[in-house]
Amino acid sequence: MTVFAQRVTDRRPSSARALAGAVQRNNLRLRRNSASLVSALVIPGMSMLAFWIVFGHAASASGFDYALFLTAASMFQAVMFTAGGSSMALAVDMESGLLARLRAMPIRAMVAVGGRMITDLLRALLSVGAIVVIGLICGAKPDSVGGLVLSCATALLMGQVLVLAFCGLALRSHHPVQTAGLIQGVEMPLLMLSTAFIPIAALPDWLEPIIRHMPFSVMIDTNRALLSGLTPGDEGWEALAWLAIGLILGVWWVSGAFRRQA
Repeated sequence: MTVFAQRVTDRRPSSARALAGAVQRNNLRLRRNSASLVSALVIPGMSMLAFWIVFGHAASASGFDYALFLTAASMFQAVMFTAGGSSMALAVDMESGLLARLRAMPIRAMVAVGGRMITDLLRALLSVGAIVVIGLICGAKPDSVGGLVLSCATALLMGQVLVLAFCGLALRSHHPVQTAGLIQGVEMPLLMLSTAFIPIAALPDWLEPIIRHMPFSVMIDTNRALLSGLTPGDEGWEALAWLAIGLILGVWWVSGAFRRQA
């Protein structure tokens, strides 16, 4: 019995190998899923171009760098769409029984989440890079290369927290795919109810304090400050608080989902 247990243990793949296998599988699925690629590389850029074409000329005439203003919003939109797609992919794995099969194998079920997050980081990196290129073509003028890099890194970090929170929310649901679909459905309306595309000063007085403190608003405004070479003020602390809440809830929901189905 001891010898048999030893052989099983010897055959157990390392966590690194299992994680690499999960990343490879997710990358293969991503390449085959044209809708995910369009969502990652096309839609955020098209949204940015649409707003810039409509409002860019008028904003530039008043000395407002609307291209830079949109760049921060579109970077966040890119990582948000990545997180929404991630929750749907993991929800499909849950309902198809893949995660249950993983638990029957000599690997950790949490490898699926780790592999998902690494794949999403790569996807978000491509998407954010595309947004930066479009922004520069449209005339965005970041304060410095360092500020641009820091802004991109911050957007990617925000995206990873959103991935964890969205995936956890979907996995904790009794209907993961439906919940993931709902998450994707409300992403754009929530983004529109923020400072993503319209400056806070252009909003009605009664709506301004509500929109100013929305989670998406403070995250986007923090990125704008970094792109402009400014130190994030209260928005930065609010964004940090929202990210901490999202991280805690995401870890709790994901770990709870795996404990519940163990």
